[in-house]
Amino acid sequence: MNEPPVVDGAAHRRLAIDANNSTFELLDGRSHSSEEADELLQRAYAAAYHWRRADGAAPINQSRAAWLVGRAHAVLGHGDVALHHAERCAALLAEAGEHAADFDRAYAHELRARALACLGRLDEAGDEYDRAAAVEIADADDREIVQADLAAPPWYGLDRP
Repeated sequence: MNEPPVVDGAAHRRLAIDANNSTFELLDGRSHSSEEADELLQRAYAAAYHWRRADGAAPINQSRAAWLVGRAHAVLGHGDVALHHAERCAALLAEAGEHAADFDRAYAHELRARALACLGRLDEAGDEYDRAAAVEIADADDREIVQADLAAPPWYGLDRP
């Protein structure tokens, strides 16, 4: 019987980046068919799997992976699962400390806001949205990306965007 190939940390890193980037192809505001929803989740979870095993992976990589998985669930209307990943994202962000970028903090609030909105908890979602929007982001390009993501649906009835 043939042994499966060994995937080293460098290969996991490449696969994590590929899976991460390909997930964004499906986070473009479209309504997802069942097949696309499955593909979205598979890509997001693949990114998280490979980041956990990648060379040089740190809590910030895990936080971003939790955000990606949570965002995928949020856009699919899976509020409870999205909120779970939002809480995981925030915990890992705290663990990352100074290795987190300003935009990481904004995205942690954005995910929590989106998950809460999905669950119909609009007052709490609005507070989190406001926290996300209030994060000072130094780099103009990063700031523009975060603002565009905050404006992107779905927001499940939240009146902020």
